[in-house]
Amino acid sequence: MTGDVTETPEKESVKITLGCEPRIIVTVTETDGNLMFSLAPEDPDAEMPDLDGFFFNVTDESKLDTLTVFPSVNVENSDGLKVTGYEAEADSADSLSNGATLTEQYDVGVQFGTTDDSTEGEVNEIAFTLYSGGNLSLDDIDLESFAAVINSDTEDGLVLTTNDELNEGEIESFEGDSNDDGDKEDPDTCAFTVEGEVNVEVIMSELEDGSIQFDLSVLQGDDPDATGSIGDLRGLFFDVADEGILEGLTITGDDVTRSEFEADGVTNLGQGNNLNGEIVNENGAFDGGVSFGTPGAGKDDIQETSFILSHPDGLSLADFEGQDIGLRLTSVGEEGGDRDGSLKLIGQCPPGGDDPKDPECEYQYELEDVMKLMTMEESEDDSAPEEDEDDGPGGPPAHVRAMLEEHGVFA
Repeated sequence: MTGDVTETPEKESVKITLGCEPRIIVTVTETDGNLMFSLAPEDPDAEMPDLDGFFFNVTDESKLDTLTVFPSVNVENSDGLKVTGYEAEADSADSLSNGATLTEQYDVGVQFGTTDDSTEGEVNEIAFTLYSGGNLSLDDIDLESFAAVINSDTEDGLVLTTNDELNEGEIESFEGDSNDDGDKEDPDTCAFTVEGEVNVEVIMSELEDGSIQFDLSVLQGDDPDATGSIGDLRGLFFDVADEGILEGLTITGDDVTRSEFEADGVTNLGQGNNLNGEIVNENGAFDGGVSFGTPGAGKDDIQETSFILSHPDGLSLADFEGQDIGLRLTSVGEEGGDRDGSLKLIGQCPPGGDDPKDPECEYQYELEDVMKLMTMEESEDDSAPEEDEDDGPGGPPAHVRAMLEEHGVFA
């Protein structure tokens, strides 16, 4: 588990997560002035990646001259695995013996395999030690620069880099950040948009006390998902995976005016706040519902609201994932225009809490993309590429191009 730093008088260690899918855990342990590195998949039950190389930067380049790896290059360990290549020179290490090339140059590069001077052979996990006369500490390495190369002997070669989102607390707590927020994990969330004439963003967040916070926002103005129409949020209806939790539920929120819980029995909260009709006919009644504010937009016109759903035994997103979420809006109409319509909408928190609009992972990239861009540079005779050149099928992701440009590999 990432996020924990262990300290004793003689040993200190840190765990860093690389990539998104798959993920590699790098554990670095400081012992008697030496640094032991251990690389292994986060999920030992998943398909095992072939570890081919590991790269990183140091904080003090003067130590590179005496930096030594153990076991020595091409010396087999007890599992038949080897460090088959090693380089320690400032801004120099960026490739493996099979030609796999990264987007930037690192201070240290270590290659793995089962055949001398090669990446050949399966290496699913491995450990090695760096020493420099007993004069190394975790402060000497840049934890945010880590990069592991996997499956580089195949067409599926990847480079996995330090996942800043997963490692924020780990790195900050090790570096002694004065802001204690570094020790707090971000809450698990499920964000999705309930779509219709008016689009409403719903964010469900697990809180530390076991409650679930719901944040609702009518998308409007310059928001790219806004429809141009808005409405007054009057109610939210929901189903749960386990109807046994309904009896202990409580709701708190500044705009909450009523709540009701009954297994497959909630459709109408009064004063026009209901989902009767097509939604109930097709999906059935809901397990719970909550009203916001008052009827009409005269006294209140709720465009954003939040409430907290609690249970004595605690709740999690799993209680709501894949379950129906219904919304009731009144005073619906174009922004700045007449608003005499109403809406009944339905959506879901996707199973697994996945946001279908999540961008491509920025903490890994394909080795093939690097070669595409490097080949493109060589064939263009120093002319500037067309702006839409990487927009077509098979074009490298923008973050890969940006990394290459930043480090002068592609400009």
